[in-house]
Amino acid sequence: MAWPVIELYYTPGSPHCRAVLMCIKALELDVDLIKLDMYQKYEHKKPWFVKMNPQHTVPTINDNEYILWESRAILCYLVNKYGSSCPEKCQLYPTEPEMRANVDRLLYFDTGTLYKNIVDYFHPQLMSGEDADERKANALKQSLEYIDLFLEKTSYCAGPHLTIADFSILASVTQLEGMDYKITAYPNLCKWVERLKSELPYYESCNSAGIEMFRAWAKSKNRSYSSKGK
Repeated sequence: MAWPVIELYYTPGSPHCRAVLMCIKALELDVDLIKLDMYQKYEHKKPWFVKMNPQHTVPTINDNEYILWESRAILCYLVNKYGSSCPEKCQLYPTEPEMRANVDRLLYFDTGTLYKNIVDYFHPQLMSGEDADERKANALKQSLEYIDLFLEKTSYCAGPHLTIADFSILASVTQLEGMDYKITAYPNLCKWVERLKSELPYYESCNSAGIEMFRAWAKSKNRSYSSKGK
C-alpha cells in the first residue's frame, strides 16, 4: 500500500527534529522535508505556519491534512500508524503494555528531566550571558547519571531492543556535543551513544549537520559558557 507523502517541517539544529528524522528513516517512510529558517528569516512565525501550528514549533508534520507537533507525540504516532504491519518496526513502540510503559517513561523522562536540565543549564548562559549555575549543573549531571544507570542492565534505554525512546534520548544527549560538553564520565551512556552512532545507518545523515549547525549558532552568541562535564 502506498501511503500519501508526509510533510515534515523542521530545522536540522533541533534535537527534537533529529529524533523524528531517525524515526522516519527507521520506518522507511517517504517524507517531504521542509526546512524552516528559524534564526534569520523566522519562518516559523510566518502567518501560514502559525495557522498550521499556533505554537509555531518544530517538528511539525502534515499527514494528509492531519497536523501534529511535539516530537515525542510524533514519534508515537508514526510508529502506531506506519509500523504496525512490520513486527520489527512495530517494536520501535511496542504494543505490549509493560514494554510500552517503559518507552513512555523514558520519553517523559527526556522531556521533563533530561532535556529540561540541558536547557535550564545552558540557555541562561547562551542567551543572557549569565554565569553557570552550580545547582543546574548538578541537575544535568544527575540526569546523565540516571541514564547511565538505566543502561547498566539493558542494551537500549527501554529494554533489549531499539525503540523511539532511544531516538529521543540520543538526540538530546548528542545536543551536548554542540556545546563541547563531555559525557566520558558516564561509561554506559558513552558506550551506548558510540554504539548507536555506528549501529544506525542513518545516524550521520540525520544528526551530524544539525549538531554542527547548533554548534555554530551557540558560538555566534559570543557568550562564554561552561561546557565542563563531570
